[in-house]
Amino acid sequence: RLEIQKILLQIQEEYTDSKHCIAQLKQAIYLADKHADLSWAIDLRIMLIREERCSSACIESPLAFAWLLEQARLHPDQLSESEFLEEYEWMICSAYGNVNIPLEQVHAIAADLEQKLEHFKFSKRSYYYTMAGFAQHLGDYELGGAYVVKAREEALDDICGEAVVYDNEIESASRLGHFDEAIALMQQMEYKKIRDFSLPFETYVSMGYFMVRYGDDRAAVYLEKAKEEFTQLPEVNSSLLYGLTRLIYALHLLGDESLWHYYEIIAGWDMDAEDDLKLMLSRHMMFVLDQKEKKQLTLSPGVTFYQEDGWYDLKELSAAYKASAYDWAQRFDIRNGNTAAQEEIKRMEEENKRK
Repeated sequence: RLEIQKILLQIQEEYTDSKHCIAQLKQAIYLADKHADLSWAIDLRIMLIREERCSSACIESPLAFAWLLEQARLHPDQLSESEFLEEYEWMICSAYGNVNIPLEQVHAIAADLEQKLEHFKFSKRSYYYTMAGFAQHLGDYELGGAYVVKAREEALDDICGEAVVYDNEIESASRLGHFDEAIALMQQMEYKKIRDFSLPFETYVSMGYFMVRYGDDRAAVYLEKAKEEFTQLPEVNSSLLYGLTRLIYALHLLGDESLWHYYEIIAGWDMDAEDDLKLMLSRHMMFVLDQKEKKQLTLSPGVTFYQEDGWYDLKELSAAYKASAYDWAQRFDIRNGNTAAQEEIKRMEEENKRK
């Protein structure tokens, strides 16, 4: 126990990033397992899952989660599934974001979670928002909207607070082009001063992203608010890849050169990212970087295409992202049994012709 506490103290005092933290937590888990300390083994795996959520990756969590499920079955007196149902929702997102996991398995995970929520008499509000995200991933925006409506019938709880509710409701309204509704909800969020880690930064980004894609002139207002919120974030890590990619693309459509600042931050975050995030980044950046020029950028030496002199051929980068985008889109469409991912790229092609 003393060795484990030393590792946790070291994490607290010398925290650098999620990858380093997870490596230390794995060391602590090894010690707990070695000494058959079930209590620490449980706590440390939950800590590991929550830490990996603060990144764009999902590498260690599935195995840790499966172990927790097994221990809850074997030792119900020491661990209840009710203690990690929030992590269960993230497993749904990670499952549908992994192109190698069949849809049947994703649906099975979701059905199992719904059954457990009903068993423990927990609210299904956050679950329905998660299922809305799954439906949107499949390109079924009507079903996604239906899940959001079902979520409204469920109570708020510790997992799904007001910030999450406003973010999901505004995202849904914006995705459907209902911007007056989204603005009214955002005004409530602003009046109540509701915030939760990356919210309302990502909420502003969502509004601006869909507004500019729909051609609504109010996009610039909310993108500026997003920029301001970004400067107030308590921490910037790769879990923001989704929101920052949207921000970069929206700024690109508006011709706003500040996009390069954000690209310098996220370049390389996709290396260990989940498959759907790799698709997300590549299909947006193939258009952003489609320029016949070389540009000086300050990128991390860890980026696979890093240049020591700092000069990058944007057209070459665009071509690489384009090849990646079509590869991931085709693979997801085969898995999902439709053409939604490839159709989204075609919509973006038309958008950029009009730009």
